[in-house]
Amino acid sequence: MLLADCIETKTTESSSEWLASVAKHHQHFISVVKSFGEDRYSEDIVQEMYLRIYKYTNPEKIIKDGQVNQGFIWFVLRNIYVDYCKQKSKIEKVTINDALDIKDIDVTGIEKAKNDIELKIYMEIDSWHWYDTMLFKLYKENNHSMRELSALTKISVTSIFHTIKHCKQRLIENVGEDYQDYLNGDFELIL
Repeated sequence: MLLADCIETKTTESSSEWLASVAKHHQHFISVVKSFGEDRYSEDIVQEMYLRIYKYTNPEKIIKDGQVNQGFIWFVLRNIYVDYCKQKSKIEKVTINDALDIKDIDVTGIEKAKNDIELKIYMEIDSWHWYDTMLFKLYKENNHSMRELSALTKISVTSIFHTIKHCKQRLIENVGEDYQDYLNGDFELIL
């Protein structure tokens, strides 16, 4: 349905008349837009032209001596087409055909790698001295601050700090490379 046919009754009779006289050349305007090289959205560009001339232009510029000023309409259509091309170049579009070519992510491989990393971390923690293991698990699993741990265990904050620091360093040395492989998506490199 043409915009000119949908104009609300609140507009004056003369404004709907001049827009209706412009809309009589609708098919010609579509062919003009197609001559610019746009087939897919030619109807949309013409509809946008109706909106722009209705909103921004005086009827005297469009209708001269009872005839539609085709040159003016051509420039409006050309400007809308150029604006559309600028916007289109800024947006990356993916067609359905492109989307179908995307390979499914191997979710089971990701889950397996995650489980392998977690297992390595827990095995590393369990291989430590009982004191280091106990303190690190309290720190990691309960989200206690070092001061809170000190209050709970009656161990000095300095001792807790150095123990946690050395535990983290051992984790980095023994599991860090595999963890980096996991973060980088190199699941096949995780041993």
